[in-house]
Amino acid sequence: MLKQGEQCYTMNNTPDAAASGATVDTSMPQILLTFANHAMAGVLAVVAFYLSLVTTSLPPAPHEQPAIDRAVAILEEKGFNREVFLLRNTVTFRSTDHWLNAIVEKENAYASTNFPFQIITVYPDFHVKTVDDTERAMILLHEARHLMGEGEKEAYGYVWQNRHRLGWTQLSHGTTPSYITVSELTREYAPELFTCSDKLWGDCTERGE
Repeated sequence: MLKQGEQCYTMNNTPDAAASGATVDTSMPQILLTFANHAMAGVLAVVAFYLSLVTTSLPPAPHEQPAIDRAVAILEEKGFNREVFLLRNTVTFRSTDHWLNAIVEKENAYASTNFPFQIITVYPDFHVKTVDDTERAMILLHEARHLMGEGEKEAYGYVWQNRHRLGWTQLSHGTTPSYITVSELTREYAPELFTCSDKLWGDCTERGE
């Protein structure tokens, strides 16, 4: 421990910034503090918005969740690893519209996605209008592309180009309402996939099965 005299000597010989006329710049800490406050306010606003979406909608009923899980399992089996990761680790599934979905046009009758809040609302047609879990997997594959920030054009195009890999093809599902509907919507959103005159129905992705 320092003796009293030594301590006084040290204190007396400490440079005094104010006495020496040096200017202390306090603007940078203040700027950082202001930025941190604004960032925190922004985060809290996003969290509040997200919670408002979740609390104004209902989760899937216990008898509905297994169909979602089976559809995700099919995607995993077929090697759609990025989509499966997002669906299993980032998504909050709902079964009814929250306040935002209630005031905007829905993307289709099966499901809708709120990006970047990673909320997927699964509507009754997901369960009753599809014929099997493969078609439900197709719907979730479409929604998973929205989770990545893709629009309708990209999502419909991706699903259509990967339908053989999924096992959802003209041969296996070509007469189902879901296949017909998605085919029509894909032609609308991604017409460039249907410009091959040498392929059946002009579908450039069609191949012999």
